[in-house]
Amino acid sequence: MRHAITFTTGSALIAALCLANTAQAQSLSGFKDRLKQKAVEEVVEAVDGKGAGAPTQAPAVASAGPAATATASSGKPDANLIAMTKCASVKPVNIVIGNVGDYTFQNGFSTESRSGLINRKSATLTDGCILPSLESRQVAYMEVDTDAYAAMGSSNDWEMQCVKSANPGAGAVSQTEGKTEYPYTVNFLTGKAMMLHCGNSEGIDECAEGSNSSRSGAWDKQLKARGMTMLSVHGNTSTLAPAGGENLYCQYYNAKTRTSLFAFEYMRTPN
Repeated sequence: MRHAITFTTGSALIAALCLANTAQAQSLSGFKDRLKQKAVEEVVEAVDGKGAGAPTQAPAVASAGPAATATASSGKPDANLIAMTKCASVKPVNIVIGNVGDYTFQNGFSTESRSGLINRKSATLTDGCILPSLESRQVAYMEVDTDAYAAMGSSNDWEMQCVKSANPGAGAVSQTEGKTEYPYTVNFLTGKAMMLHCGNSEGIDECAEGSNSSRSGAWDKQLKARGMTMLSVHGNTSTLAPAGGENLYCQYYNAKTRTSLFAFEYMRTPN
């Protein structure tokens, strides 16, 4: 009887150990399954962009102006300068910021060079009619509806007005300086600067073959078909600018309507 009890107790102990091992194995298996499921969920979340650490998708870039390849800086003048400008109801469109410089194209075995608007970036107006601020020697190209522009008056009704950004209350620089010392015209570019030669090193697809004059004609023909007039201003240098340069705030003002088609600030540097 004593031996039977010992046998029964030993059997029970062995059975208990077996059950414990089985439970531990099942627990370990379940833990592994939960790890696998967690890993799968994290991968799905990362792919769907729902995970806490998922990268944020960058916003799409707005469509560019004519033959532009990037987006211009959103830099703009101080609010006190913008407040001096009353914007016209007519708005420039297809705005491009760039520099006048040389580009190349292949002509058989020869590499030829031409000049035009390069380093192009598309831009938009802010605060009604404010262009992005220009660096020294940068150019702003834009287009305006021909009929609406003509309805605002003749060339005599338009004037470029500029003040020094640091001291706008001192009066317009056009009253004290020669016109060549600030951007007084809106026809700095010709059509050839926009209609580059095909195969150009700028990678601009909107192009034409032939001479400078023929390409200018092609650009003008395109504008006329769309009912648009091109305007352009240059952040020119000046003999009157201090050594470190200075900011000027300018507006293209219409005396007839007492409004401005556009305004901008630029860095004027010495010649």
